[in-house]
Amino acid sequence: MRTATGLPPGPALPAMAQTILSVTKPLAYAETCRRKYGDIFTMRVFPVGKVVCVSDVGVIRDIVTSDGTVFRAGEANSVIEFVVGRHSLLLLDGGEHIRRRRVLLPPFRGASVRRHEQSIGEIVADCVRRWPGGRPIPLLPRMQEITLEIMMRSVFGISDLDRLAGLRALVPRLLHMNPAIMLFPSLRRDLGPRSPGGRFARIKRGVDEIIHQEIARRRHTPSSGRDDVLSGLMNIRDEDGAPLSDGELRDHLVTLLAVGHETTATSLSWIFERLVRHPRVLDRLRAETGGAASGGSGYVDAVINETLRLRPVVTDIARVTSADARVGGYDVPRGTMVALSLSAIHRSPDQFSAPEVFRPERFTDGEAAHDVFLPFGGGPHRCLGASFAMTVMRRVVPGIIAELDVRAARPEPESARLTGPVLTPARGAEVVVSRR
Repeated sequence: MRTATGLPPGPALPAMAQTILSVTKPLAYAETCRRKYGDIFTMRVFPVGKVVCVSDVGVIRDIVTSDGTVFRAGEANSVIEFVVGRHSLLLLDGGEHIRRRRVLLPPFRGASVRRHEQSIGEIVADCVRRWPGGRPIPLLPRMQEITLEIMMRSVFGISDLDRLAGLRALVPRLLHMNPAIMLFPSLRRDLGPRSPGGRFARIKRGVDEIIHQEIARRRHTPSSGRDDVLSGLMNIRDEDGAPLSDGELRDHLVTLLAVGHETTATSLSWIFERLVRHPRVLDRLRAETGGAASGGSGYVDAVINETLRLRPVVTDIARVTSADARVGGYDVPRGTMVALSLSAIHRSPDQFSAPEVFRPERFTDGEAAHDVFLPFGGGPHRCLGASFAMTVMRRVVPGIIAELDVRAARPEPESARLTGPVLTPARGAEVVVSRR
């Protein structure tokens, strides 16, 4: 077993050079470092500082499934508090995280989520009717439109046309903010309507105003029988029997918007980027779903999972150490960020045969090792909305192929590009569609 004192070795490039390479070539640069320094190495990335990058499957498994006392996910996510709010589950750790997660879980359980299947199918059918045929189109913005509409109707339960129009206009601007605001907290100050912080503050206030209007309307005119996630959250009582406050509701809804909307849309784009380059898989998927928008085939899940394995929407699972720790035989001091590489473990030849090959059947023939398949994280911090995201994808993918024939706009596969924290197809998953 490896034993050493101090941080693991890593590249000696200046921090700014490493930051630029990590942003412009995230997967390639990480792989270059892994080959040179091994499965555990140290990078220096602005503004975080030293980051211990881990590709060792056993070490990743141990950290992800730990109780979060030492390796803290909430602290690693603190950079987005100014967007999601201090009540967000993403920012909590330890016992507080476990208690709050238990309280929030009911609206995200399988039976609750499945109630939205019909409305998701209707949204997909309505959106794809407007897609132009016969010329190249990027799917990513169209998938973002679909997932945002699903969020507004199934999660928020909003039916007011003005509020829907407001969110359609504001949410993309909120989520696609100037990335410099994430890196430099000083830029978040509102110095007027033309400053980056001023523009962001006005967009955020607009989104918050619509959300709080909807919450107030529900509190004054409660309606039984509603099955949207907001209604489920409003029916929740904490350990003391108290309902969630307006601020808590707002933060949980914005978290779903910020995380679920963007990542699900990106995953859907990657699914079709893969399908159009693997016609055998597309043909089998269409045959097994019978061309029906309802899906209902285990092969749909296999296609989704194989895409998430090869094209994870984020590079790493991040943790911050709350105390000095040993990571793979190295000493890691308190306050160090540890980045657990999804790409490395999902492409490990020790875990997956022919790991670079797109073969959904590995998820139906028992080959895939689910304890090292972590597209939604794992352990206590596994994504609360994972079941909802899978339900959306199970409906959207068959819904599109039931309505459209889809082919690649260009033969060469699309590389991954870092867009904010998300790995998106470089050309936006460009395809050509035609009516069936």
